[in-house]
Amino acid sequence: MKKSKKTRSYLRERRYFSEDFRRSRVKEYDEGQTSVSEICRVYGVTKSAVYKWIKKYSPHYQKSITKVVEEKSETQKRLALEQKVKELEQFIGRQQVQLSYYEKLLATAEQRYNIELEINSDWKSSNGFSHTDPNTK
Repeated sequence: MKKSKKTRSYLRERRYFSEDFRRSRVKEYDEGQTSVSEICRVYGVTKSAVYKWIKKYSPHYQKSITKVVEEKSETQKRLALEQKVKELEQFIGRQQVQLSYYEKLLATAEQRYNIELEINSDWKSSNGFSHTDPNTK
């Protein structure tokens, strides 16, 4: 006689867990009161189901979002450069006003004292650099 092969079919009991139940298990997990393995063992749930719950209900789990960090830093660099340009424009404006004042002062002195004044290029300018003839020692 032929031996017939017995097939065993295991029908897994399908259970439904309420949303409140799932949320409370995820909250316990998030607060560190329990682990995924412990939830699986105590409630007879598969690990994949618990991880799906965590993915769905945990406030700590977020889908990864790719952020462009350079965009912000480029914006910051641009703003810093714009600020520097503004400061330099203000400095140049003050220097031009000061130069205009000195020119008027020289013109007034020439008229008042009836002398001709020349601007000496060897004077130190207001920025601290001296304008000297490279041929002299």
